[in-house]
Amino acid sequence: MEQDIRWHHGQTLAAGQVAEFKVWAELVRQSMGGLHIFLPLRDMGIDGVVHRLSDGAYMPVQVKARTSLTPAGQVHITVTASSLMDNEALVVATLVNGDELGSFVLVIDEARFRSLAVHDMVNGREYLTAAFELHSGGDSRWASHLVARERLAERFGSAALGESEALEARGVDRGHEGFLGEMEVVRRLAEAEALNLFRPFPDLETVEVLARHISTHRFLGLQVKAVGWDREHLENRVYVRRSSFRSSPSTYLCVVGWNRDADLFEDDCLFIPSVELMDIARVEGEWITLELVPGAMRHRRTDRYRVSLRSLGKTVESILA
Repeated sequence: MEQDIRWHHGQTLAAGQVAEFKVWAELVRQSMGGLHIFLPLRDMGIDGVVHRLSDGAYMPVQVKARTSLTPAGQVHITVTASSLMDNEALVVATLVNGDELGSFVLVIDEARFRSLAVHDMVNGREYLTAAFELHSGGDSRWASHLVARERLAERFGSAALGESEALEARGVDRGHEGFLGEMEVVRRLAEAEALNLFRPFPDLETVEVLARHISTHRFLGLQVKAVGWDREHLENRVYVRRSSFRSSPSTYLCVVGWNRDADLFEDDCLFIPSVELMDIARVEGEWITLELVPGAMRHRRTDRYRVSLRSLGKTVESILA
């Protein structure tokens, strides 16, 4: 009882974060690589995005949880009406029961949650409340949206990757220059006020940075590659691992150039639709290889994909608007 009191009065935010990571862990474990998790770099109302690799779908999620049941044996979830801003986003709600989630989990889109919830006005603010028990069946309005904890990934349409494919994907290694490139791209995208940015945890797939337009709710994913050079090392090649590469109309390859001698990024970058990568690259064993002119971010086959690095955020913003 004392531990439960501490959760409710002193660590409410921490309890919510525990619930979020338990949900992400269940989805990753059950899907065996079929679902990937992106977490926001800035809190704008979405706790995470689930990426289903089988068809490339992105599903924004809000996680709500309680650490105890009501005297009637129900989970009560209350949210402010203003926090539900995307009718297609999913609300995942359940009990955090010791070291695991409750035996059943409520998974429902925001529009349906709003229509089924009890509406209350308190001090001029509208609150929405769901009350459900942790079992299947019955005549509760929430019953059809409850799923067993062990079938949570199925609710997200998971199709697990084969074991060998999942193991290969775990071998991704970006290196120091790759990390610098990713952070530079994140910084440029962050300049666009209409974009909410997410990073995958763990980083196992094609998309390394995910952008979501806060008004249209559309997604665009980027795999970032940094090619570096100095006076003694001029060869420029971009390598994309075939085993983890998934092309999609919503996924782009962003290649930035890093001048080691000057410690500067080149003014232009390449912004290549993933569905067009094989038109300009070649396959070398386990890699898809894109060649550039040594010491420069250009090639006759890639010039049409050149964009100003400074305008990258606006470019992505305009695509998603």
